[in-house]
Amino acid sequence: MGDWGFLSGLLDKVQSHSTVIGKIWMSVLFLFRIMVLGAGAESVWGDEQSGFVCNTQQPGCENVCYDWTFPISHIRFWVLQIIFVSTPTLVYLGHAVHVIHEEKKMRDRMLTPNGSRVCKLPKYTNEVGKVTIKGNLLGSYMTQLVFKIFIEAGFIVGQYYLYGFVMVPMFPCSQTPCPFTVECYMSRPTEKTIFIIFMLVVACVSLFLNFLEVFYLLCKRVRCGSRARSHKITTADNPASLLPPRQVNTEEALKQNMVNIELEGSRSIGGSLDGAKEEKRLLSVCLSPQKPLKVIESMGDWGFLSSLLDKVQSHSTVIGKVWLVVLFIFRIMILGAGAEKVWGDEQSNMICNTKQPGCKNVCYDQAFPISHIRFWVLQIIFVSSPTLIYLGHVLHVIQKENKMRDQTLTHSKTGMVKIPKYSDDKGHIKIKGGLLGNYMTSIFFRILLEVAFIVGQYYLYGFIMDPRVVCTRAPSPFTVECYMSRPTEKTIFIIFMLVVSIISLVLNVAEIIYLACTRSTRKRSKTHKSSIGIHTCSNGDTLM
Repeated sequence: MGDWGFLSGLLDKVQSHSTVIGKIWMSVLFLFRIMVLGAGAESVWGDEQSGFVCNTQQPGCENVCYDWTFPISHIRFWVLQIIFVSTPTLVYLGHAVHVIHEEKKMRDRMLTPNGSRVCKLPKYTNEVGKVTIKGNLLGSYMTQLVFKIFIEAGFIVGQYYLYGFVMVPMFPCSQTPCPFTVECYMSRPTEKTIFIIFMLVVACVSLFLNFLEVFYLLCKRVRCGSRARSHKITTADNPASLLPPRQVNTEEALKQNMVNIELEGSRSIGGSLDGAKEEKRLLSVCLSPQKPLKVIESMGDWGFLSSLLDKVQSHSTVIGKVWLVVLFIFRIMILGAGAEKVWGDEQSNMICNTKQPGCKNVCYDQAFPISHIRFWVLQIIFVSSPTLIYLGHVLHVIQKENKMRDQTLTHSKTGMVKIPKYSDDKGHIKIKGGLLGNYMTSIFFRILLEVAFIVGQYYLYGFIMDPRVVCTRAPSPFTVECYMSRPTEKTIFIIFMLVVSIISLVLNVAEIIYLACTRSTRKRSKTHKSSIGIHTCSNGDTLM
């Protein structure tokens, strides 16, 4: 499959230059497409052609029939889909980096002795390299969204005409050199159908998000365009609140700009250097293909998901940190380092007491509609998703309150009294209010998902690996008995993963109880303090 690190590193840089919906689209792309493709779907199609069995011994017949049935593998098709859908976003990133570079040069010229004669002012970026999506950048952003919509829709339609959305277990084939119309049997058709539908749903979600983002930007532009635009020059002697709105002209804009530069220079030169750092960092990613990217070293190593979950640690409770440790060590690590190797010979070493072509494929599919490994991969990804949504909310709150602090410093004399509610200057979060509600919602959904996967595992396979599987499905000539490899070792890992799931479930329930008790204690404390204050005031009135 290759390394997704370079593409993921580039797309990660677009996050700071996208809308909120664009950031959600990125998360869907990273987590539910790239990760599921690398950690789950790829291994399902690993035995794709070798497990394709036809009821003939004619040399070359199986190869020809496979090529006729699958002109391109699902895995390679999805790889191309991800790359092509990401390309417009990367083009927009190039435009954004170019704008940052040009406006950085513009600011450097304004700092020179003749800078006051510069008529053109930075339009899209601020001093720290943050981009405002408007004008040509808005056009570029909208264009890449339209192209993403067309490409996504094209690949969905192409997949439907190439294979459909269900993996049929048996394919009749009459291609040359087959001596007659042969019957060919796919390996793991049910499991492949699950992943085909999953990838289709994710593609439709991405398409919906693209449409939603287009409408969001159009509505935002119409709303902003309807407002009356005004400009005013503000200094220490002339506060903004004391000046009436005036139309902007070039001379006033230059004066305002020079005042801002002097104020920034008297405080610190750090702000003017941050934009250069940001621009160099982005350019180094785009122009240096040999730079080691640490976002995803290997999809099988769960690097990207682990790095995201690691960021949640500083914004969680003590019990939440314990839950993350259990997830990292006893689920992701055990799954990658131990369980995956035990199930590596899963279908190839299943032996049936018949030589009927296709019988083993059909019997395995009946016994295991989805492999334990892929089931646990999906369980980890889905159980982690609510936590990642909470992380996105936290980062949005931190970014919003940092902007609030910057505005407070800039307009400290205008009477602005709005104070950051959730975070301090170092980015530390207090879990309260809306954040507390989001955090408890994420835990609640984790509980529901954990319970659903435990119940689902029970109904799919139970919690013990039976060494013998009985099968009567066609083309089995009679009731066939198939024997699994390493049933005892697999049972040990099944019970281990079940115990870890139950521990995670208990931790989630304990965390909800802990948060509810903490909130109740705070409310009682506030009520007690307020009652003391009222009592003191009443006593003072009596004395008077």
